Amino acid sequence: MGKVAQPRQRSVLLWLAFALAGLLGGLWLLFSLVPYMWIFLGANFIFVFISIVYLLEFWGKKPETLSKEFPGVTVIVSAYNSAPTIEASLKAILAMRYPKPFKVIVVDDASTDNTYAKMKKFAGKLTILRNPENKGKAASINQALKLVKTPLVACIDSDTYPECNALEKMVPLFNSPKVGAVIALVCVEKPRNFIQKIQQIEYWVSFGFWHTALGKLDGLLVTPGPMSVYSAAALRKVRGFDEGNITEDMEIALHLQAEGFQIKCTTAAKIRTEVPDTFGKLYRQRLRWLRGKIFNGWRYSKMLFNSSYGDFGRFVYPASFVNELLGVIVVSRVLLMHASNAFNMALGAFNLAEVNASALYDAGIYSNAVVNSSAFFFVFTVILWGYIVWLSFRLAGEKIHIGQLLPITVFMTVYSMFISLVYFASMLHEAVGVERKW
Repeated sequence: MGKVAQPRQRSVLLWLAFALAGLLGGLWLLFSLVPYMWIFLGANFIFVFISIVYLLEFWGKKPETLSKEFPGVTVIVSAYNSAPTIEASLKAILAMRYPKPFKVIVVDDASTDNTYAKMKKFAGKLTILRNPENKGKAASINQALKLVKTPLVACIDSDTYPECNALEKMVPLFNSPKVGAVIALVCVEKPRNFIQKIQQIEYWVSFGFWHTALGKLDGLLVTPGPMSVYSAAALRKVRGFDEGNITEDMEIALHLQAEGFQIKCTTAAKIRTEVPDTFGKLYRQRLRWLRGKIFNGWRYSKMLFNSSYGDFGRFVYPASFVNELLGVIVVSRVLLMHASNAFNMALGAFNLAEVNASALYDAGIYSNAVVNSSAFFFVFTVILWGYIVWLSFRLAGEKIHIGQLLPITVFMTVYSMFISLVYFASMLHEAVGVERKW
């Protein structure tokens, strides 16, 4: 087996090297033609423009008309090697309040630990299915969907703990047959280290402010895996979850959008979930998420700049890719400039000839007006970004305390650069065709 895999590995590495060279060559050409300051100003202008559009939607939001009906709900949980979390998750799920009794179906996806044994402690309170072999999350959910007879379906991860009022707060947003799904505010469960504290800020911002604003434009791109509630009829129309997709929660959201369904968002319901606790785990998770974004973006490219899909096609969907690509360009440019400066300093330290860095950055070619405009945009962007973070805390019902200032600062600076670099890595993986897997 090792002899067979070795040439394949060499082939992937070779194509990865070609793809890297191509992307770096394209970036170098761009940087050679467009001065650094104009890249910085242009990217900041677009980011500010997109943010203000969403802020205007957020400020102009009107209370949702809530349905007074509480249809039947079936909860589906797919679990694989979830022994550390499955008991606490099922206890939280069974503790949810709802005017009607709801059914819980749990699927053990051929776990190799004692997940199944822990599930059996809840026998009599829920239905347990067990796959003879590992099929994946999407396939497990689709299997359970065959047993659903209720109008609504809640899909919950096995490492997630919904608050007791989650269903009560989410279900009333099914106020129209066109509502295909409702999502909630996903929060980090008890952050224990600095990496998780940064993600705590990120989740409040992403699932709080951004999702609230996107929801007002009918522009939500994902129904988060930790917990989302779906119309069973909508799921049947899109033929369930895509079993070959590494980000099935994004694919199902895009499929619902493509079929004309709405996705609603409420921050009144909080869902707490486990998050990566090491840098390596975080990188692998975000690589999968962003590869899924690129793959599904290509798959649903028909919606890009397509007014048939309303604000989603005209603005939200294209803007999401523009924002991410600009992040890659700006971060690459900044890193290249600093690497050049560091290289020059190193050469100077050894009394060697300096490399001419004017092609990378030459402040002398810029007028005071351009420099002042750049400084203004930088300060304005920081203020705007800080305001969005503050709004996100309010939506989460949290107050900023001194211990969160460092995670917030890192989230707004270094972490954003990290995400852009992961997006760059995702582009490379997709360009080469590296196998997609969890």
